[in-house]
Amino acid sequence: MRIKAKEIAKELGISPATVSLALNDRPGVSPQTRQQILDYVREKEEKQFFEQMQGTKICKGTVMMLNYIKNGIIMERSAGQPSALVEEAERAVSFAGYQICYRIYQERTQSLSDLLEDCRRMNVRGIYIMAAEMRQGDIYPFLDLKVPIVIGDNLFYEAGLDSFLIDNREGIERCVDYLVDKGHSHIVYLAETIDIFNFVERREAFILEMAKRQCGDATNRIRHLGSNVEDVYASMRQYLNEGIKGTTAFVLESSVISLGAGKALLERQIRIPRDVSLIGFDALPPVSLPGIDLTLIKGTHTKRHLAAIRHLIRHIEGDDEEIVRIYYKTRLLEGKSVFDKAKYIYR
Repeated sequence: MRIKAKEIAKELGISPATVSLALNDRPGVSPQTRQQILDYVREKEEKQFFEQMQGTKICKGTVMMLNYIKNGIIMERSAGQPSALVEEAERAVSFAGYQICYRIYQERTQSLSDLLEDCRRMNVRGIYIMAAEMRQGDIYPFLDLKVPIVIGDNLFYEAGLDSFLIDNREGIERCVDYLVDKGHSHIVYLAETIDIFNFVERREAFILEMAKRQCGDATNRIRHLGSNVEDVYASMRQYLNEGIKGTTAFVLESSVISLGAGKALLERQIRIPRDVSLIGFDALPPVSLPGIDLTLIKGTHTKRHLAAIRHLIRHIEGDDEEIVRIYYKTRLLEGKSVFDKAKYIYR
């Protein structure tokens, strides 16, 4: 059972808002208060875990679902979202006879040695790591646990771990092909300023696909704008002041880019798609960009994470499988943000 923010606030004598800020790694909380909250949550979770273990007749051990937060970017975007996923995962794990433990590890404020010691003490039999922000060297301490590990949203080549990923290359190929088939060739890729795994794959794929479609060298067509909506918006305004130099279409790397760049374009009264076309990566709420029906490349998230956890359970059970990398294909959701220039060429 997950601990509610209101319960934590009541026990510690602080406001629920402060608890929420601390749990979501947001500013506005002193380091001492943040650590107090995190320590309380950890102790409470461990107590609940051992109580549940004692009340369970047969429990094979624990499956840990770990969200590894390096710089907080992913955490800020998914605040409040994992609950449904954790509930689905808990059902799958319980059905197999295991206990689930969902943990958020924030590299900047928490002790890795404490986390690893918790894994040993709680009889963790396998770990699924949501690892979008991890670097290659970050995985090695977990290998010392000598338990099966499955990775989401990253690849650790040297460690040889099973991975479940969005097929970013296929998604960008689908994106560029769609634009080129609509008559666009001068396409610019609007990127964030952080280099997490999914983003790096998308940028590399963009350069390769543009060359494949004979649209020229795209290494100088990647424009880095920022890593939050406000910074992206400000950078896009500056970019528009400089002039977009004949660009007819933008590829938007993420939902943050879509929101910030879209806001700047709307403010400048640039007509979408008549003046410039847009195609985004990752879904947005329907009301996020009023006036823009955005065409999107969308990957799957919940189903992919659940499939990874089920695969981890099979691995724990002793099925000797080859190392696998499972890529989930993307879908193109056609909106009204891409102008079909091909209809007007040579007519």
